Amino acid sequence: MDDHRTHDENFKRSIVDNDQKSVYSRSNYEYSYGGKKKRTELGQLLQILEYIGSSNNTQISSIARSNNMSHDAATRNCEKLVSVGLVTGETINDNKRYRLTSEGRSFLNECRNFEDILCRYNLCHALYH
Repeated sequence: MDDHRTHDENFKRSIVDNDQKSVYSRSNYEYSYGGKKKRTELGQLLQILEYIGSSNNTQISSIARSNNMSHDAATRNCEKLVSVGLVTGETINDNKRYRLTSEGRSFLNECRNFEDILCRYNLCHALYH
């Protein structure tokens, strides 16, 4: 469990250290349902992309744990990202690892830019609620 906490702290620090704003902002990518906060599908996908882009451990179990989702949900989301060309998946010694493609990096940058533009016009909430 300590390794997990350390990794999450390193992940958050790496985004800040790289001077990159996290495109996943909880307030913009969550909604309330029955009194509980739920992430939107877009929020889940962006979290996964950011994690894959900043981590050396991109096995599905690590992705699932870091994003607080089931193994099956993480696998489904990663395969969606593979199918649209934002992520590649490769199997090494029976372990599937995921990597951002150049398109995936560009997509994250475009999302950050778009969110900045929306916020500039006080429209950050418009797409996510």
